[in-house]
Amino acid sequence: MSEMKYKSLQLPNIGDVVTTETAFKLCRQFGLWYLVGRIADNPGKYKSWKFDGCSGLPDRVMGLLTGCRWKDITYKCCLPHDLCYAYGELGNKIEKKKVDLEFYNALVNRAGMKKWKASVFHAAVRVGGCERLKRSFSWGFAQ
Repeated sequence: MSEMKYKSLQLPNIGDVVTTETAFKLCRQFGLWYLVGRIADNPGKYKSWKFDGCSGLPDRVMGLLTGCRWKDITYKCCLPHDLCYAYGELGNKIEKKKVDLEFYNALVNRAGMKKWKASVFHAAVRVGGCERLKRSFSWGFAQ
């Protein structure tokens, strides 16, 4: 996705509530078509959630630690990853693994993060986003 397209998106601010309707639109804009279909099939299944940017670490701190622009990490990497997590199919470990790998690739290719640093964040989401932890950022958290 080009930089121009990212700027044209109606993106939530950190702390904003993301409704199912807003998430549906964001999934369309990010090209997350499987989530568009999933939400359209059963919109009442999902609850609103608060966008926290890069879960577990303040976004500006993450930018400082990684040497990347924090807005690139937040909106090019964390927001699409959060959408995938929020509407991820409970119990689907293959889907979660794929989403986490896409997060790693976004950190490297969209935010310009060094691969070894992206590997640290990839490992953190693999463990910290585990469904059974039932945290506000765990797999399937909008259900």
